[in-house]
Amino acid sequence: MRRIVESALVITVALLVALTLVATFAEQARAQLWQRYANYASPFLDGLPSGARRQPLSQRVVVVLVRGLRLAESRQMPALNALRARGADVIIESKPPTYRLAATFTWLSGAWPETHGATTNSARLLVRPDTILQAIQASGKATAFVGSDQLSDLLGATVQRAELVDDLEPSRRDQQAVELALSVFNDPTRPAQFVLVELGLLEEVAQDDPDSYRTAIAATDFRLAAIESALNLNTDTLVVLADRGLTNDGRDGGGEAEVTRTPLILAGAGIVPDTQAIAPATAIAPTLAALTGAPIPVHAQGGPIFAALVSAPALPMASAQQLTAFYEQWSAAMQQPRFAAELLRRHEDRLATGDTASYAAWLAELNQSVARATTERLNSERAARLPFVFGVVLLLLVIAGVLLNVHLIRPLAGAVAYVVAWWALFFIVRGGSLSLSLFPDGDPAMIFDEWGRISGALMGLIGVVIAFTTGTCEDVFEAIAATLSALGLIAIAQLTAYMWFYWQWGDTFTWTLPESSAFTAALLALTQLAGLSVQVTPDLPELPLAPLVAVAAAVIYAFVRRPSV
Repeated sequence: MRRIVESALVITVALLVALTLVATFAEQARAQLWQRYANYASPFLDGLPSGARRQPLSQRVVVVLVRGLRLAESRQMPALNALRARGADVIIESKPPTYRLAATFTWLSGAWPETHGATTNSARLLVRPDTILQAIQASGKATAFVGSDQLSDLLGATVQRAELVDDLEPSRRDQQAVELALSVFNDPTRPAQFVLVELGLLEEVAQDDPDSYRTAIAATDFRLAAIESALNLNTDTLVVLADRGLTNDGRDGGGEAEVTRTPLILAGAGIVPDTQAIAPATAIAPTLAALTGAPIPVHAQGGPIFAALVSAPALPMASAQQLTAFYEQWSAAMQQPRFAAELLRRHEDRLATGDTASYAAWLAELNQSVARATTERLNSERAARLPFVFGVVLLLLVIAGVLLNVHLIRPLAGAVAYVVAWWALFFIVRGGSLSLSLFPDGDPAMIFDEWGRISGALMGLIGVVIAFTTGTCEDVFEAIAATLSALGLIAIAQLTAYMWFYWQWGDTFTWTLPESSAFTAALLALTQLAGLSVQVTPDLPELPLAPLVAVAAAVIYAFVRRPSV
């Protein structure tokens, strides 16, 4: 009897200390993990020589950036569908993070986020990638922008002319943008060979009033028709693209199909009519470079969409040379053997003929080499982390074994009940997903606070329920130990989930970004652990949950205890 009491007392004290420390660790680890992701600094942005200018395929290229246009709804727009019929209909595929800033730099630069460095809307970007606007400007062509001051500030000196909308009402802002764009088109004193027009109504409606999205679609289609009617598509090219889609409730950032699959419609000079294609988002900037005759941005990781473009014999080699230069530098930054130059030497005779089929074969082989080098470095880093991860997980399993050896049914049932209840709340009741779209506008603070409170409340509830089953325990410390053991098993499960992420991706991102679903799952696991520290009211400091549950278990045990015979 005495040994049981002493064992329960030791377990109680150990769990009180451990669960309190785990909550502190989780809060710090979560904050550090997110900050390292948000402040990711790409190692791939060293300066590279720009390629040569080429003969443009169009006298003037007008790009209409429709923020937040989903692919499905774009097919319900009559004016846009008319453009599809006379031009190229391309489905663009992106990958997370797909927040506004990240998506913008992806299509402007032709680089993926791990290369251009923008992961959230608050990314610092101390070094920026080369963009299509910089390339066009460097080729001696005039550029113009019509849209918000926010995007204008981002583009900076890469546009010679900026016409900013100033109306406060979103619908009138887009109408003002169209009117300003028409004035730019028709201004003979300051002709621009590349015009970027930003329409933001759909994005704002999707985020503020999702039920009005279809109405906004009709208004946007009307404005696209007005822009098309002002152009001569025999000499001009009209390009309509979405930076990213939005979920039905206006979120972005993740890998949902409605976010990552967006429309790109091209019509007019230089475009092959009635064509369809699927292309990565990194193909947009090289395609615009082909239309304008500008060099391809030096950090681009994709090639032009040849299926949509009329014949341009010099373009395959120009793209191959740009990608080769980038991936030679990429290999050096990765500390991996170089492969791109040798690959180009093997294919250059066929590429020099302008054969797009040869280019496609070369690009596929290049991408395979990139994937192989990436996998080799990931595997090397995972192997280096494995001993530490194995040791931590083994320790967690030993602790779980000790807890279950003393109290089996109650803690195990409580931990399972918690996991089932949490998943039901998150996935079914709240409709959550393991996606970066969970964090509105790339800011996770609100979600961390909300699910930390929910997790803490759920663990507290599980503890109280278990306490009501401790009437047969020999001692109050045994009752408390049984209750806290459930919290211990819950913490072990979440720590194991985090350690799996750490093994796969580490906690410092220096050259690649973690898979977005795994990253979100790790943040949520740490958030649940942070729930072991609760804040009853905003005015009070956080309190450790474990002592509160222990006190509640002791009080409940006093009422439910069954005297031994």
